[in-house]
Amino acid sequence: MYLPTCTALALTSRSFHIRLTLSSRSLTIVEQSHSKVEIGCAFIENRGVHICVPVDFVRLFTWLCSTKKTVLHTCSIAWERNQMRFQLNYKFRFIAGILVALASTLACGADASARNLYVSPDGNDADGTNWKKAWKSFQSINWSSVVPGDQIIVDGGASGVTYTGPFTVPTNFLTIRQSPAANHNGVVTIAAASGTPVQTGVTITGSNVQMIANTRSGIKITNFSGENVKVQTNNNTFRNIEFGTVYGFPPYGGGRVGAVVFGGYDNNFVNCRFTNVKAGAVERPVAGQPNATTFRGCIFEGGYGWWGEWGVGILGARPNGTAYQSLIRASKCVFGPVYNKGIDIVQGQATIVDCLFLGANHANVSVEPTDTASKVKVNLTRCTLYEPNLVSNFSQHAMYDRQFSTNGVGTVKVKDCIIYGGAINVPVTQSLDNGGNVQYHVTGNTTTLAASLVNPQYVQESTLWAPVNKDTYRPRAWTVQTYELASGSPATDKGCSITNVGAIVPPYGPNSGLPPMGGP
Repeated sequence: MYLPTCTALALTSRSFHIRLTLSSRSLTIVEQSHSKVEIGCAFIENRGVHICVPVDFVRLFTWLCSTKKTVLHTCSIAWERNQMRFQLNYKFRFIAGILVALASTLACGADASARNLYVSPDGNDADGTNWKKAWKSFQSINWSSVVPGDQIIVDGGASGVTYTGPFTVPTNFLTIRQSPAANHNGVVTIAAASGTPVQTGVTITGSNVQMIANTRSGIKITNFSGENVKVQTNNNTFRNIEFGTVYGFPPYGGGRVGAVVFGGYDNNFVNCRFTNVKAGAVERPVAGQPNATTFRGCIFEGGYGWWGEWGVGILGARPNGTAYQSLIRASKCVFGPVYNKGIDIVQGQATIVDCLFLGANHANVSVEPTDTASKVKVNLTRCTLYEPNLVSNFSQHAMYDRQFSTNGVGTVKVKDCIIYGGAINVPVTQSLDNGGNVQYHVTGNTTTLAASLVNPQYVQESTLWAPVNKDTYRPRAWTVQTYELASGSPATDKGCSITNVGAIVPPYGPNSGLPPMGGP
């Protein structure tokens, strides 16, 4: 009996080789990419979990299976400091019918020479290998020389550097990072050139791309016309990035989409800030594959726009006749103040945990599909939803001051949440209560979330429920006041763990009254 072994040879910047050998007779498989290992990604399902892997490996596995010499059993993937490790368990079958069990590990590291590359306006635009030879801009980067595992370090100067114009990131397994070095660690701003409308600022076409700033808002991407970032690939992470406003196209600012357009699988936004008044994050799923995106520790900041365009924090996909596989997760995020809608979901699934919603107009949570066959499913757990105490005849503007707005289509379940103030616009036939909710000062359908009204007993109760009129309406105050529960509160262990927004970021939001009718 021949005992097969599997050996992974070195992955170079230009190609990789995998050799499958037998002890006395050999079968050799060599896979070589055209220029580098970034042809794309595909999905393998492992016990119900979809894993994105480079198609080069998928081709290899497909070949093995198609020859009927092997049967793929399980696989897993991990990425650790420039090394990809694949665990492949399969059964190897000789043509003669001998069956041998094989469990092997393919360890393919990005080229041991994976480098730090540099972008700086003070470079000489050479090969990017040090600060002196740095590329002057993102447009100057020679992407054909950038390989998986490389890290691009961006100069922020001593007090900040602005880079203009759009660019595309085509490389897989790449990190783009704000420099941590002294005199290079200022804020990095990526913005549209003045007077030059551009649809998209940064387009991610590679997968497994990381964009990382040293601290929250250490990298800012802003002022493009349609969206600041577009990412519809897989396994990407944005950490500590601020996504600013979009301005649209002349003459009237049309064509704005949102700060970020997202789709694809296992994309993550961590400690990011969305400051666009049109829409913070807009979902555009990829058809024919699972889509899943996570927002963790993010701030979604609204503001006064043209009336009716106070925007939305997360705008879920609009199906347009296509049923997408879509999952949006949000945890420890702040939505608002001043949005029309905190989240707006009409298809797919959304799981919202430990989030704080502040004073949306139409609704903090909107689930109102026009497709009556929609199977949309939204779950909220341990969230706090706050609406201020607006006096009657508050404004000539229509102020709905809603917490939830649904139309009875799909499923919405709310558990262990605190709902304070505002209206509940939910059909009497639809129950949102999944247990443990505390609601107070609410109107509308007051039984869909809990059987009765119970005071959660906030430490700053008098401040949170102070009457607000058109002269005292100051949304910034909602990021200053605290949402701490008094000792012995009946809402202990319920609601969001974020009780002081100012402990995360400086106070933000409009500090003036409502704009005149028609716009700011």
